[in-house]
Amino acid sequence: MADLTGNGAKEGRNQPGSPSVGLQAIMEMQGPAAQTMLEVNRRLYDGIIEINKEWTSFVNGRLKEDLAVPRQLAACKSMQDMLGVYAEYVERACSQYQSGFEQMAKVGRAMAEDTMNAVRLHPDELAKKSRN
Repeated sequence: MADLTGNGAKEGRNQPGSPSVGLQAIMEMQGPAAQTMLEVNRRLYDGIIEINKEWTSFVNGRLKEDLAVPRQLAACKSMQDMLGVYAEYVERACSQYQSGFEQMAKVGRAMAEDTMNAVRLHPDELAKKSRN
């Protein structure tokens, strides 16, 4: 059995016929996978940024709508006016939630497709893109 704890391991690497795999060779073998993962992570990060922008925009718009309701209610002169304010608020909120979630799904789908495209790229193409 080979001695892997002391000088025997070093000596074993230098003997004729024994495999010699250095750190540089290992790094070169892992290069394509590392490039692919780097690109996948970059695209995921960009997608998460886009989703956060969309979500922040949606929440900001909804907060403005929500905070406007008390002023509108305070200006009401009758129960009919109050019901009208509430009906308009609920209708607008439902519409905005629907379009907001559709937009979030669209961005999420684009992020997933973009990320999968990074996995499909040949490692040589990724290396060229990363140099530019």
